[in-house]
This record gives sequence, structure tokens and C-alpha cells, in this order.
Amino acid sequence: MRRVTDPQLEFDFTATVRGEPRARLPLELRAGSRRRRHVEAVLHGDCIVVTHPPRMSRREARAIAEELRERLERRVASERIDLTARARELAARHGLPVPRTIEWSDRQRSQWGVCLPAEGTIRISSRLAALPGFVLDYVIVHEIAHLVHADHGAGFKALVARYPMAERAIGYLTALDHHEPDHPPGRHADRHADRHADRHADRSAAGRS
Repeated sequence: MRRVTDPQLEFDFTATVRGEPRARLPLELRAGSRRRRHVEAVLHGDCIVVTHPPRMSRREARAIAEELRERLERRVASERIDLTARARELAARHGLPVPRTIEWSDRQRSQWGVCLPAEGTIRISSRLAALPGFVLDYVIVHEIAHLVHADHGAGFKALVARYPMAERAIGYLTALDHHEPDHPPGRHADRHADRHADRHADRSAAGRS
């Protein structure tokens, strides 16, 4: 196997999110054997080793490697966070109900969080694992509040307001939406929840009947 050294990939340890530094996993790019047809990323310790077909251009290999690094970084970050314990702590601290289950989701590209009141379950986008903790906590509180109120009325807002950094987190997510225009609209927790309020209400009513 021929190793290709790329200083930008080898030593790019930090990136920025909304102008703030974020640690990156070091990336090593390698050209595989002639038989290799696919790009593969493997985590060795704290380094991501990406192997690509030898005939693939450096530009294409680098682009795919960066995409794979994003996925692995989200996975590593989410594995280090105990969502269940975090949700229980936030619920106890702010006088909110505890969800039956709360888990990460790699499939949520247009929503930060989803709450199903009838089942008492919450799904959190794994993209939040790489953001500041107060932003993750806000989304968790937001979704927990939907266990009580399906809509975004005064009662719901009063519950969310118990989290003291709610306004700051909303500002962060709003700025992130504008900073990354290539992502689908409606990523902000308030916006996506508005879209699903009727569905939450229907499922909640079904759960009470």
C-alpha cells in the first residue's frame, strides 16, 4: 500500500463553527492497492485513516475523505455523550418530565430534534454532538417540553424558558442556519417543531384515548 502524505489533511486539527474553534480528528490519506474500488475510512486511535483507489484523483479523494471525517467525528462525539443521563439531569433541574427513551439519529438532516409524545420518545440529530453543550441541552429541553405541549403556545414557551440559556442557544442555531445555506431549511428547533405540531397533537391525543 502506498502512503500519500498531504500536509493539509495530516495536520488540520481544528476547524471553526460559527467562528469558534472546534477540535478535529487528524486525517491520513492513503492510496490502496490496484484492486481497491471503494473509499474506506477507519479510526486508528485518534487518527482517521482513509484509503482510496489508486486511480482516484487527489482532489476527489480529499473531498470524500473530508466527508467521511465529518461522519466519524459525529459518531465519536455522540458516543461520548450519555443522552439518557443528560435528559434526566435536565428534567430534574428544570421540573420537566423524563422521556421514556432518547437517542441519537444520523438520519435527521433537516431537524435538530423530534419528539413523539404518544410514545414518550425523543430523537436528537447526531450533528448536535459537535456543537457546544448548551445548544444540545436547549434542544433536549425543547423536545422534552413537547411531551407536555404539542404546540408552541404559552405553556410550551414557559417550560422552555426554564432553561436559562435558551435565548443564547436559539441565536446560535439561527446563526448556524445562515452560516450553512447549503443545508435544507427548517433546521432550527422552533421551526421544525412548528411543522410537526399537528402530528404531535394527533399522536398525543391517540396516546390518551
